[in-house]
Amino acid sequence: MKTSLYYNYVIINKINMAKTSKDAYRHIREWSEFFKDLKWISEKMVDAFIAGHKQKKYLKQSLARLIKKGFIQKRDNKLNLTLWGLKFFRQRGLKQKVKRKKVWDGRWRLISFDVPGGYNPERDRLRSILKTFGFYQLHKSVWVCPNFLAEDLWRLIVKEKLDKYCKAMVVEIIEGDEELKKYFDLE
Repeated sequence: MKTSLYYNYVIINKINMAKTSKDAYRHIREWSEFFKDLKWISEKMVDAFIAGHKQKKYLKQSLARLIKKGFIQKRDNKLNLTLWGLKFFRQRGLKQKVKRKKVWDGRWRLISFDVPGGYNPERDRLRSILKTFGFYQLHKSVWVCPNFLAEDLWRLIVKEKLDKYCKAMVVEIIEGDEELKKYFDLE
């Protein structure tokens, strides 16, 4: 425990945020969720992510600090995590996963999509959004999550003009959902 507290202290100070700032921790948590499982992200996706938050200015500032300190690199209108950033965000993600208690109502939230063949960038954006919001790929174009569908998720899908390709469903039974329960740590 002492090591992780020290690690957080060093990291927070490294990006010039007060070690006791709840906002600093929240921004780091939000960016770690956003960059989770993604290699390269377009600036357009980042702008859409920022637009969905109340404190846009501070989120932009924390992103600028993360870039300046080498956690994220920016190249050709795209952003990606550096090795140091990947390690840092994975560490934060694991801590949050352990901390968070899951309250599940027994229902699965599914998003199914059918994006036409010539629209690969749109399909990739949609997959990135679903990953960012914690969805699991059940089939090629069917993603599932045990949590309530976040308003931010649908707002982002609409803003990106991807809603015409999507159908959202709430189901109580998915055959063979043991793997899903294990993945989401619901048992």
